[in-house]
Amino acid sequence: PAAATDYIEVLADGLELSKAKELIERDLLSSTVETEAARTGMSEVTGSIPVEFKSSATAGAAPQSLDVLLRSLLGGKRQIASTSTTKTGNSSTVLQIEDADISKYAVGDIIVVKESGQYEARPIVSKTTGTGSATITLAFALEGGSPANNVVIEKATTYYHDTTNSKTFSAEHNLGTAAIKQKADGLRAVSATLENWTTGQVPSMTFEVQGLTLTQADENASYTPNFTADALPPVALKACSWINGTHYDYTELGLSIKNTVSTIMSACDPDGKIGSRVTQQVVTANINPYMDDTSVSLQDAFNANDTVSLFAYAYNPSSTAGEFANTVAIWLPQAKITEAGAVDIDGIMGRALTLRAHKSTGNDSVFLGFI
Repeated sequence: PAAATDYIEVLADGLELSKAKELIERDLLSSTVETEAARTGMSEVTGSIPVEFKSSATAGAAPQSLDVLLRSLLGGKRQIASTSTTKTGNSSTVLQIEDADISKYAVGDIIVVKESGQYEARPIVSKTTGTGSATITLAFALEGGSPANNVVIEKATTYYHDTTNSKTFSAEHNLGTAAIKQKADGLRAVSATLENWTTGQVPSMTFEVQGLTLTQADENASYTPNFTADALPPVALKACSWINGTHYDYTELGLSIKNTVSTIMSACDPDGKIGSRVTQQVVTANINPYMDDTSVSLQDAFNANDTVSLFAYAYNPSSTAGEFANTVAIWLPQAKITEAGAVDIDGIMGRALTLRAHKSTGNDSVFLGFI
């Protein structure tokens, strides 16, 4: 940390950073059956960091409690640093953009279209450039139809897979109030699980981390955190979801991002490790939409091994009906349904879907948006 704002605001339950050493047994012939003094080899630093799944209090800014963890887990980060106003001729899926603004946007970015009284979030699936013809195309139609001319597109931060830019980081925290500071170096987020995205609940995300070293010192942490940058977390109400652009009612959504991390070992290093690299990433999601008695399209997609998309978002409502802020969103552009069982949701039939995301052109299997 370099300032009081370099903090991760964690949940009260579940935080853990620990260090274990490999025990190397020695078995020598002797006059007793007692064990010999063991040696210790490489140490292993592991931990769990649970945080609320929420945006920044400032529209489009990076979420303070998630930023470092997501940059370590996914690597990629893009920001739309200023709002844009569309031109005339918008449709429900294509927005006309000023030529000077089109460079702000990239495929996969999740945006909020701020039509008066009808805010909506959508991912971008394509864009065009050219004098007087710049556009962005949304993954599926806005429910409010074609927005008015000069509609505002909000600032946004989007995280996505980009292993080459995956970060390691250092961290410190106080153990209780007795001025014992624990310091960890070479930390990397190896997995994250989205939890509590359940009707009426507050979503959270738990990150599992691995590190190189862990030490303690008889002193306070370097800074007193300033817990002001993050917004209140959203409650999963009006947290809608779409599969292949079709709206589905559901009660629970989950997301899992798991990295395979390979340790770079060195006999010359006192800890035996000098770094780590991500060698594989697997993204899965689960959702339980209610079973539609007029369509079996999800079952058909499962049977045919079709590629489907998944989009969902939650937010904090404002005092103006239909408008909101502090949006969090999930976008899987392409995935396969690997499980499609039937489930009882309090006596009502639903589907228990598991989806596994995959890449298309690369660095495009998962996007997390904070607007």
